[in-house]
Amino acid sequence: MKATLLCGLLLLGTGSTVASAQAPTTLNLYSEGDVNVKDLWEKDLIPMFQKANPGIRVNLVFSAHGANSQSTLDRMAAAKQAGKVSGVDILEGPVEDAAQKGLLDKLSAQKVPLLARVSPNVVARAGSYGVPYRASSVVLAYDSTKVKNPPKTLSALIEWIGKNPGQFTYNAPDTGGSGNALVTRILKLGIPAAEAGTFETDYDASKEKYWEQGFTTLKKLAPNLYQNGQYSQNNVGTLQLLGKGAISMGPVWSDMGLSYLAQGLLPANIKLTQIDPPLSGGAAYIGVAADSANKAAAYTFLNWLLTPDVQAVVANKMNGYPGVQLKYMPAAVQDKFGDMAGDYSFGFSSKFNADMTRMWYERVAGTPQPQK
Repeated sequence: MKATLLCGLLLLGTGSTVASAQAPTTLNLYSEGDVNVKDLWEKDLIPMFQKANPGIRVNLVFSAHGANSQSTLDRMAAAKQAGKVSGVDILEGPVEDAAQKGLLDKLSAQKVPLLARVSPNVVARAGSYGVPYRASSVVLAYDSTKVKNPPKTLSALIEWIGKNPGQFTYNAPDTGGSGNALVTRILKLGIPAAEAGTFETDYDASKEKYWEQGFTTLKKLAPNLYQNGQYSQNNVGTLQLLGKGAISMGPVWSDMGLSYLAQGLLPANIKLTQIDPPLSGGAAYIGVAADSANKAAAYTFLNWLLTPDVQAVVANKMNGYPGVQLKYMPAAVQDKFGDMAGDYSFGFSSKFNADMTRMWYERVAGTPQPQK
């Protein structure tokens, strides 16, 4: 009898174990993304978790490329309005949208102890409604045989482009996040620190006057780009130009760059590094439904995701940064991401981003923005 009473949910600070004399708790995990995300859950993380936590089962409900994510949010919202349970326990994907609608549980280090190992600004980005279990950012890729001392700051990068005409390029800000991140970072040159948050989460067109310095800089850089001012087609286009030696440096997504290197699509002499202040990036957040009847088990699952061994699997499988700060990771992971994953910044809000893109075509490319 005592053993039965003592069986229950035990949440530990560095890992989680669940034991139960009753039937296992089932967590419904709603996730979205490409096939690599589905494989990560099905082939790696869920089997690992269930082996370590035999009292919890995880049921994956996957939305390929987010096709069903809106219907999931609608289901959660309808359940809230009706005072019922949606059946969603854990949500990966539209965490910020769900949080804004009051559909998620606010998280803390008291509920998820290892959340204390995540950079506070990354946690705050999702309003503390999501655990970032993996991330990526835009970094500089460079040919180490030609560039012995890559730029470490934005000002050094701008200077390098000017002194090495034809050896750098980026894609238009609406054709891929790598080019968008570079344009955003340069536009931030003229934004006062006190106004930075407005550009990331709010909108006020009158503040776009602060972009003047950045657009002037981008316009001056244009003639020094690849083939006297040619932009790459997209994220992949920059990687391809690097791969065939047409340029010596360009902005790329960290996970794409690492994947290309691992597949031999980039030669080993291509290296990746981050600048200061860093280019923008983002995390994949996972949250707990506010109406979940299994919150304790969900906290166990989220805490387990942030343990070093699990984070190492995520980093290796996805070629993405760990969700926790790099100092908490094994040496092999620190070595892999050491020049990249120190930190990353955040892009502009959707309305500012739309204005930025339109103005970039007009003021830098000198052409109207293509209609899509």
